[in-house]
Amino acid sequence: MSLPPELQSALLGRRVVFLRGRLDEATANNVIAQLVLVAATSAGQTIRLYIDSPGGSVGAALSVYDVIQTSAAPVSTTCIGTCCGASVLVLAGGKSGQRFALPHARIHLVQDSLEFPAGSAKEATTQAVEAVRQQQRWQSAMAQHITPSAAQLARDLSSGRWLSAAEARDYGLVDGIIPGVPATRE
Repeated sequence: MSLPPELQSALLGRRVVFLRGRLDEATANNVIAQLVLVAATSAGQTIRLYIDSPGGSVGAALSVYDVIQTSAAPVSTTCIGTCCGASVLVLAGGKSGQRFALPHARIHLVQDSLEFPAGSAKEATTQAVEAVRQQQRWQSAMAQHITPSAAQLARDLSSGRWLSAAEARDYGLVDGIIPGVPATRE
């Protein structure tokens, strides 16, 4: 889902970027372009990246993650709905102390399916080897940001473990839960 241009422009002016929907190469390119643009305007100010994604391409997630990790501007990440599979690395990769989840957010630790383009058997074998290497790089990067061991992460990915916002905090994926705003009575 894309935002109307005037709304997207206003959000970028406030250093806000959204990652919504499946994380494929096109989505990653869009998010990366916005992060680079906002970081270039004033490197020291925090960029807020809001994530609501069912996961997608491990390669796309690694691309966004690398940009976050190397950005001159700190990137605060917030799960605003559901964050699954490959996109969990983007959430975990935010600046330490600035990774959040909304109270009813859900995080799904699961390995996204590996995608292979059609081709010869030799090409398929080469693609399979690279896909496994990419998955290993993703898990290695994730392990740098979490409390449990890499072995526990592998077990949780295999079982498809779901985490509440509080469980994600305890797991080390986020640093805090953004409190809800109490309703006011008129």
